Amino acid sequence: MKYEVFARINQGDDTKHIGNVTAESDRLAQIYAHNTFNEEDWDFLAVARTEHLLEVTGGRPDLEVAAHE
Repeated sequence: MKYEVFARINQGDDTKHIGNVTAESDRLAQIYAHNTFNEEDWDFLAVARTEHLLEVTGGRPDLEVAAHE
């Protein structure tokens, strides 16, 4: 699975996309991200499965919202 990697250096800074890793599990993705992007002393480092990212661009989103949302 492909994971996108996000990080920030200092608390209060913007979180930025810094790259991606490929791993067979969420835990391995965390380890790979830590080992691959360890050049900074990150305040926050996170991974998200690429398939879980929700695209907002590319057209107008459905503006109807159900009661349970």
